[in-house]
Amino acid sequence: MRKLILSALLIAVFASCKKLSDVVPAKGVGTETPNNTDPVVTPEEEAALLASLKITPLNYKVQEQQIKASVTGSKLTLAFDEKIHLLIDKDRYNTSWYIYFNEDYSNTAFADFDFTTKLQWGDVSQNYKPFNLNQIDKTVSDTTIAGVAVVNVKFERELKFFKNYETTEAANAKLNALIGTREDMKFSTSYMPDSTKNSISTTKVVYVK
Repeated sequence: MRKLILSALLIAVFASCKKLSDVVPAKGVGTETPNNTDPVVTPEEEAALLASLKITPLNYKVQEQQIKASVTGSKLTLAFDEKIHLLIDKDRYNTSWYIYFNEDYSNTAFADFDFTTKLQWGDVSQNYKPFNLNQIDKTVSDTTIAGVAVVNVKFERELKFFKNYETTEAANAKLNALIGTREDMKFSTSYMPDSTKNSISTTKVVYVK
């Protein structure tokens, strides 16, 4: 099981932005044994993963994200229940100014929508969401890879995007056009103040009722 988890982590490394290419070798991530049991994870691959975490956090096991669409009157609401799992070098987690995390939904249907979200301190904000991990409710746990301490950070937050249309019919027409479609969304994370080195991951968002 441990080998399988490490193999998945290495896939996340190789799927990250090209700025990691000077640390992570451009090769396959573990070879399956002849009977298709757990992939073989080499010490070199473990070292590559740990070296990449020194440069930037990784968005681990990026999942397809669901957007729940609904209409009230002439208002279309798209509720995005975001689920994130980051893997972070422990030393850099403790010594960075903060861990930066942000979404890029410029290629989605709700790119120009207003949105609200509940902040860590209980207020509801409009058109503002924290990108500082210290200001996001989360769970933090420790793990080790090849004897090296690594931090798991998991969080969920809901962003409610909304737009008012001229009529209920227009809002419903937009809803029906969206249901079942998939679009690309990107996530970016980095150690601050070193904002020149980012890990960028892409996933799909799917619209559901």
